[in-house]
Amino acid sequence: MSADHAITVEKVSKTYRLYARNSDRIRETFHPLRRQYHRPFTALDDVSFAIRRGESVGIIGKNGSGKSTLLQILCGVLQPSTGKVAVNGRISALLELGAGFNPEFTGRENVYLSATIMGLSPDYVDRNIDKIFAFADIGEYVDQPVKLYSSGMYVRLAFATAISVEPEILIVDEALAVGDIFFQQKCVAHMKEMQKNATIVFVTHDMHAVTNLCRRVILLDGGRVLFDGEPIDGVAKFTKLVHNERFQEKMGREAGDDSGRDEVMHCQDDDRGWLAVSAEDRGGALEIEIIKVKVTDVQGLAKETVVQGDEVVVHLLVRAVRDVDSLIVGYTAKDRIGNAIFGENTCSSLGGRFSVKRGTSEITYSFIWPEVYPEQYTLTFGIGEGSDPFVHKIHCWAHNVVSLAALVPGRGVHGIFNNPIRSCEISLLSTD
Repeated sequence: MSADHAITVEKVSKTYRLYARNSDRIRETFHPLRRQYHRPFTALDDVSFAIRRGESVGIIGKNGSGKSTLLQILCGVLQPSTGKVAVNGRISALLELGAGFNPEFTGRENVYLSATIMGLSPDYVDRNIDKIFAFADIGEYVDQPVKLYSSGMYVRLAFATAISVEPEILIVDEALAVGDIFFQQKCVAHMKEMQKNATIVFVTHDMHAVTNLCRRVILLDGGRVLFDGEPIDGVAKFTKLVHNERFQEKMGREAGDDSGRDEVMHCQDDDRGWLAVSAEDRGGALEIEIIKVKVTDVQGLAKETVVQGDEVVVHLLVRAVRDVDSLIVGYTAKDRIGNAIFGENTCSSLGGRFSVKRGTSEITYSFIWPEVYPEQYTLTFGIGEGSDPFVHKIHCWAHNVVSLAALVPGRGVHGIFNNPIRSCEISLLSTD
């Protein structure tokens, strides 16, 4: 192991035995012919990487990709089935916050208990306990039993206790999302301060944290390293992975509906990035229906991540039962809990009249991605008819059919606002 490396992982694999019933464990143990009643499950498969001292590395991946298993192996909680892990430095781990807390003990008593478990002396805690309580910000509850704490108070105290040690290596598993927004900001600020003196490895689903706190990203999928490199590139690959999974799930649901089988199979064979819109995702008068959608950049390449200033091009494949002369098309971008953050339509932005002929057409329009809070956003697309941007006939809404990961590395976010559509074109592809 190089002296410059804080962590070295060499060909690490972890395999579990899965049993259909608990009794199968006993049967397998005592079977005279050593019959196997289990099936192996490989959580990690031949994983190798090295982390230099002072690096901040994010480990990302879908649920079940092996992230938490890897962190537990790095901390020594689990042993690998094969391979070697070398750690050079004192580790502090934020895996299960408050796991060692006794509900009958007061907050103060639990701080001393947790510190003892982490190997800290009572003298060390005496010197730092005021800072721990100041960080946790639970007021007079420090001398009350933690069973009386709210869930937010509980995790704030646990987090403050866990970071009280000054580690050379900090291992974090989704611990930055604890407490309310003010405490989360405090946690991120503290992490940035710790980056000056510690090696940090953390698992998260927060792509904003990845791009702002990490110098490097390791993407796991199916227990294997799929990517190891720049955070923005890693987030883009992860987002594409999630999109592909969602696409396959959607194809499976659609294939079960005979009425839409031909449309779905056509979309499945199309390699240009089109995504079929299911009947359950559509609403409105449906005299014009959105059949498929895709979101690309100006070169026509599929888009899964965006940064401020990117031009986002929306393609809608629509079917109209009649000619419509006063066509309105628009979009809405929603955050992870469904709040509409920004959006626009052609009636407000462009003012001109658009029309669509009876039959199948492709509608293409674009907008510039604004400066918004970096997280995952869904796009909803709409088609209407009329001359008023607010009062018109809604022919079709395609709800939350595409998601984009917004990245704002190293930048702040200052507001929520409407965002205009820059252009719109309509091409008739065929007539019924």
